[in-house]
Amino acid sequence: MKPTLFVILALLIVIPAVINLSTPLYNRIEPQLFGIPFFYWFQTVWLALCSGFYLVFARVMNEAKNKEEETINR
Repeated sequence: MKPTLFVILALLIVIPAVINLSTPLYNRIEPQLFGIPFFYWFQTVWLALCSGFYLVFARVMNEAKNKEEETINR
């Protein structure tokens, strides 16, 4: 795999981890969304976004693995 691919994959894992671990950034009540404090709705939205990050990570890994296997099998 190319080094740039490793950087992209690392970012796809590190970004969600950093956001989830930096609770002081989103530990507040305002702004509210439909009466739900920011802390709760941000976590809910971020859960969906994290799933997207991990889905992209898995697809890129599978694609890279398949290309590597094709190269070896030739």
